[in-house]
Amino acid sequence: MKELSDTPAKYLDKFIEDHLLPDEDFYTQVNEAIHTICSFLKERCFRGAPHPVRVSKVVKGGSSGKGTTLRGRSDADLVIFLTNLKSFQEQLQRRGEFIKEIRRQLEACQREEIFEVEFEKQQWESPRALSFVLRSCQPHECVEFDVLPAFDALGEHSQPQGRISGVNTVC
Repeated sequence: MKELSDTPAKYLDKFIEDHLLPDEDFYTQVNEAIHTICSFLKERCFRGAPHPVRVSKVVKGGSSGKGTTLRGRSDADLVIFLTNLKSFQEQLQRRGEFIKEIRRQLEACQREEIFEVEFEKQQWESPRALSFVLRSCQPHECVEFDVLPAFDALGEHSQPQGRISGVNTVC
C-alpha cells in the first residue's frame, strides 16, 4: 500500500477512497449485521424474560451511524429504548439485569447457530453497555457492537425522523 506520507495533498481524497473507505460489499455486510442484531433486539431479546420490559426502538450510532466506517472495521452503538420503565433511576438500577438478559439471549442464538458472537470482557460489575463482535460476516470485516439500554424519557414523541446529530433510527 502506498504510504500516506508519500501522497501529495491534491491526491489525499483519492488515497482515502482507495485505501481507507470500505467498498459496497462491506457496507452491505455491515447493514445486514446491524439489521440482524436490531431484529434480535426488537423481536426476541426479552421473550421469556421474568420482567415485562421490551425494546420499543433502537437508535444507531458509532462509525456506522455517523458514516465514518473504515475498511475492514466498523462499530455500531445501538441505544435500545425500553418500555415499561418509569424513570432514569429505574433504568440505572436495572441496567445490569437488562445487559445480562441480552447476553443470555445472544448466547442462545449462538447455540442455535443463528449467528456467532464474541463478547468483550466486562471490566465493571454493572457495565453501561454490552460489547460484542458479530461474526456472521467475513472474518476480517466484522462489526463491533455496544448495546446500551436506555429509558425513553420522551416516550412515543421521541421518534427521530432519519439521521439526526450522528444517529439513525434503525428499527
